[in-house]
Amino acid sequence: MKIELGYACLNTSVTIKMKTLRLKTYLEKGNEYLKELVLHNLNYLMECLKWNKENQVFFFRVSSDLVPLATHHEMSFVWQEDPDILAKCREIKAFAKLNGMRLSMHPGQYTLLNSHREEVLLRSVEDLEYHRQMAELLGVTDLILHVGGVYGDKSQAVRRWVEAWETLSQGVKDRLRLENDEKSYTIREVLEISDKTGIPAVLDFHHHRILPSMDTREALIKAVESWSGIGIPKVHLSSGKVSELDPKHHDLIHRTDYEMACEYFQWLPKEHKKIYLMLEAKKKEQSILKLRDQGDRPRGLTDPAV
Repeated sequence: MKIELGYACLNTSVTIKMKTLRLKTYLEKGNEYLKELVLHNLNYLMECLKWNKENQVFFFRVSSDLVPLATHHEMSFVWQEDPDILAKCREIKAFAKLNGMRLSMHPGQYTLLNSHREEVLLRSVEDLEYHRQMAELLGVTDLILHVGGVYGDKSQAVRRWVEAWETLSQGVKDRLRLENDEKSYTIREVLEISDKTGIPAVLDFHHHRILPSMDTREALIKAVESWSGIGIPKVHLSSGKVSELDPKHHDLIHRTDYEMACEYFQWLPKEHKKIYLMLEAKKKEQSILKLRDQGDRPRGLTDPAV
C-alpha cells in the first residue's frame, strides 16, 4: 500500500499570501483590481505547487477563494473568459499534470443542496458551478462536499439532497465526492446516499471518531469500494485540538492518529495498492514534514514520504 499524503489550501512555507476582497472595496475599485487579485491568487497556487514538487508532495486541495466574490450577484467580472487568467490556469494545469499531482477542492459550509430554502439551494448550485469551472480550468478531479443540514427531518433532507443532485450539471456530478461530518451525517448515511447515486464516499477518520455509526474497518472498506471504476480513493485525517473528540483541528497530525489510519489501510483488499490521505491541520504542509521527521514508516506500508 502506497499512501500519498496531501494538505489543504494554504502553504505556510510560501512567502506570498492569498488575497481576499470585500464587496465595498470591489465596488470602489472595479474589475481591473479584482483581476489583479485573481492573478495574484493563481500565482500563489503555482508557488504552492512548486513547493510541493520540490518536497515530493503530489496531493493538494486548491482553495475555493481563488476568485474573490466569485458567486456574488454584484460581481460583474467574467473571470473565466479573461485571456490572462485562462493562460495562468493552463500553466497551472499543465504543471500539475506533468508532475502527477492530484488536485481537489472543497466547497464550503454554506453550499447546502438539501436546504428547504429555494434561495439557499440556488446559491449552492451557483457555488458548485463556480467550482466546476475552476476545476475544469485547473485539472481538479475531486469536489468534496458534506450532506448539509437535518432541518428537523433527516429522511426528507436526504431526499431533497438526492433530488437536487439529480439536477446538477454533468461536470459537477462527475467530480462530486461526499464526506461524513461530525455533527449530522455519519459515514453510514453517506454510504447509503452513495449507494443511491454512485457518488464516491470520503471517510473522514476524525469525524467518524466523533460521530461513529459502524465499525471503522467496515466503513473504510465500503468507502474505498465506492470509488470502483471512478478513481483512486481519498481519505481525510485530522487530530483534535485539545482532545481526541475535539472537532477543532490541531496544528499538526498526531503520530498515533496517522498510525491508526495506516493500521486500517492494511485491512483493505490487495487490489487497492494506493490511497490518497488528506491531512487537515492548521499548519498545513508542516503536518507532512513533521510526520517525515518522526521517522519510521508504519509496518507493512511503503510511504516514501514518511
